[in-house]
Amino acid sequence: MDIEKISKYLLYGLLGVSALFWILFLVVDFSRPYEADPKMNNPLLTDVIVIWALLLAVCAFVGMLVAYVMYLKQHGIERGLYFTWGIPIVTIIIGLIIGFAGKNKEFIYNMNDHASQSSLIISDTALVSVGITALIAIAAIVWSLVRRK
Repeated sequence: MDIEKISKYLLYGLLGVSALFWILFLVVDFSRPYEADPKMNNPLLTDVIVIWALLLAVCAFVGMLVAYVMYLKQHGIERGLYFTWGIPIVTIIIGLIIGFAGKNKEFIYNMNDHASQSSLIISDTALVSVGITALIAIAAIVWSLVRRK
């Protein structure tokens, strides 16, 4: 079987399982009241959705690393790889710097609970990295459109 067919069926399977989890999340005891604040919902299957999302993220990361190693074995190191891998690494470093700079901030959720500093650093890093990468992607699209004319 061709690798493209395998990846297509794998994608369909993952999308199907994800859709099933979301449907179950919305149908099975979604409007269960939160004990501390009955005005808020506490869906029963929240943990399932969170674990599924983390599992998908880990699988995507491992798949990315495997694809990178296979590409390097096949093609070697090219100049374009510095941009392909350098930009995300630089954005993560910038995100870490901003995250550690704001580590003394305090985040309150659910009225009384406080987030740990490490979770705030990770959140800041992720948000800043995604924002910078999105801006770079938009700039690259605009540059390609301008250059094409």
